[in-house]
Amino acid sequence: MNLLRGYIVMSVLRGVALALTVIVCVYASIDFVSQLHDLGSGSYGFPQLVAYVLLRLPRKIFDTLPAAALIGSLLSLGNLAVHRELVVMRASGISSWQLLGTVGLAGLALAVLMAMLGESLAPSLTAFANDMRTQALQMDSGGTSGPATWLRDGDRILSVRRQSGDLGYGGGVLVFELGPGHTLKQVARADSADIDAQSRWVLTNYAATSFLANGVDTQSTRKETQTYSLNPNLPISVVREDNLDTPALLRYIKYLRANSLDSKRYEMALWTRLAAIASVVLMTVLALPFVFGGLRSAAAGARLLVGLAIGLGYYMLGEVLSSSGEVFNFEPALVAWAPSAVLLAATLIMLARVR
Repeated sequence: MNLLRGYIVMSVLRGVALALTVIVCVYASIDFVSQLHDLGSGSYGFPQLVAYVLLRLPRKIFDTLPAAALIGSLLSLGNLAVHRELVVMRASGISSWQLLGTVGLAGLALAVLMAMLGESLAPSLTAFANDMRTQALQMDSGGTSGPATWLRDGDRILSVRRQSGDLGYGGGVLVFELGPGHTLKQVARADSADIDAQSRWVLTNYAATSFLANGVDTQSTRKETQTYSLNPNLPISVVREDNLDTPALLRYIKYLRANSLDSKRYEMALWTRLAAIASVVLMTVLALPFVFGGLRSAAAGARLLVGLAIGLGYYMLGEVLSSSGEVFNFEPALVAWAPSAVLLAATLIMLARVR
């Protein structure tokens, strides 16, 4: 049984690898063509373009692995069914549930791979690729600062702007402090800011204007140290959910909640990521009842079409529910897990029909 289990798992993994390679190559080609209009801007040359496309491949693999798992499993298991190998296995005493568990092992291996990509390579390399592209495109403007990021720390509102290629916040910092009744209590600015070893903000060329009951008070200093409750590990230069791993997402959600800010977008990203990892196992297992049913003797093209239809339907359902959740303020966890729940129900119904 161990020999047959290894044979089935390797067959499924080979099929998924083939489907994944084709899908990712298509996406990479589209990505490459879409970047051609920026070729030659600043220092964004052909090597930078190729590096940008390659660095984004782990993200493409993460996004397309569920669909590739279904298509690859349909092709590989269908090939075993066409050659009567699955029939021989069942005739030799291997039950459908044993085959299901074996296919599930391949799905678990794919889920582990997807989790590793989502927690390491995909977010970090995508963020690096975006920063590299932005800096290359802005190289001819002498280090233009990027767009400002607004943060809230209790009664303080900060606007920080990161200079291209700068490790600190060299594009300028503005601090607005609110008083009772949301009145403006103080406005401060600094040319740049860094985080010291004690997680304090060191503001250079700091100037502040305080609005008092009987007038205005101003102060300025070459360096000012301020302690904010902002987590220095937060990716506050560009807060994009697809560039954050799960610990960073959790930190940022905690920060948004602590400051009474809307965190549903990032909660949705967190739950969607977890649901997508679980869907890989479901997609892999779903292929088994198909090859035992009407697709047992179908051609590879028919199995491919079925896989594409289910994968596209799963993706469209997820996008529709995600957009609807933001509009109608639905619970992010329920919206993110709904497509996987539908997929699980379909899998269980089809498995119950397998004899």
